[in-house]
Amino acid sequence: MGQAPSPTPITRRDLARLRLASQRLVGERCTSPAEAVRWMACMQGQDLPGVLESVALRSLGPAGRPATISEVRDALADGSVVRSWPMRGTLHLVPGEDLGWMVRLAAGRSRSTHIARLAALGVDDDEIDRAQRVLMEEIAGTRVRTRAQLQDRWMMEGIDVSGGRGYYLLYLFVVDGLVSQVDGEGGDGRGSDVVVHGFAHHERWLAAHGVAPRTPTREHAVAEWLERFLRSHGPARAEDFRRWTSLPLRDVRPALETVSERLEAVSFDGATYWMDPGAPDRLAAAGRSADSVLLLPGFDEYLLGYGDRSHAVALDHARLIVPGNNGVFRRTVVHRSSVIATWRIVGSGARRRIETTPFAPLSGVQSTGIGRAFRRHPH
Repeated sequence: MGQAPSPTPITRRDLARLRLASQRLVGERCTSPAEAVRWMACMQGQDLPGVLESVALRSLGPAGRPATISEVRDALADGSVVRSWPMRGTLHLVPGEDLGWMVRLAAGRSRSTHIARLAALGVDDDEIDRAQRVLMEEIAGTRVRTRAQLQDRWMMEGIDVSGGRGYYLLYLFVVDGLVSQVDGEGGDGRGSDVVVHGFAHHERWLAAHGVAPRTPTREHAVAEWLERFLRSHGPARAEDFRRWTSLPLRDVRPALETVSERLEAVSFDGATYWMDPGAPDRLAAAGRSADSVLLLPGFDEYLLGYGDRSHAVALDHARLIVPGNNGVFRRTVVHRSSVIATWRIVGSGARRRIETTPFAPLSGVQSTGIGRAFRRHPH
């Protein structure tokens, strides 16, 4: 048997550009918002408006045009996408059919932490059971209730939601697979129904929209999740996936052995990285547009999907994206695969415009590209 060829060495710029193509930020987009979330497996979503933009930037809408924010919301309304805490105690957009097994696989540690926090706040098992019964009444059928509506009902029933108790309870019921966040009709109890982003019974919501939950075994689930991550985030390391999901290495190592033969290996800085074999062709097909200006939301996976973000941002600029290291990521301007500025929207309506904070003086090409990207930005 011949020896397997050594991984092809790549440069840091190759790494960044291939990641843009793998993440569908340049070149071929996914065929729909739901397909974009399936491709990415999970997309960090504590900032809901931002993650809706992230999905739209990777998606096509009807007739092959770029997707709109409204079309991403449609995926949250038809069960194909839900918002939940599948891992790391952090909100993500997740394919509806995958949430159950992802939560069972990766949310155990954070669930234990929240149970301990509730206990420290004086919330015992009886109180948790009572809060769950009230919750089930509020989301009967496929009814959607906002966080505020649920907390108000708990308070009416004498359940203390102060001091974070309400948040910890709701988190517990999400990671137990009872509820997920969707877009749907939510009433005020007086016959007035409006479309809201809130919580619904997870299984009933999926069933009502014809979405069947998937139930892979643990071994197959880890392998599938790892492969989807490496294809959508590659070139990436198994360590990036371990950090991303917080799954133990004892699960990740055998999963990599299972999926590696279907992936392409490259080497960078002495380490092996894995990617979808089609990534180089997608990058080549993108042509010069691969180096164009991109306007990304603050918590986009292009930055957050990796432990080491130096492919995209210089170390001395990283603090400008997360001022004070407070965990809140600013929106970023990317040019030629590198972050060159942060940005924000000022004004509204006809006065709506972009304001940038560049890390260095912008060139004419960059300024023109920012204006063009802003006019095309999902809305």
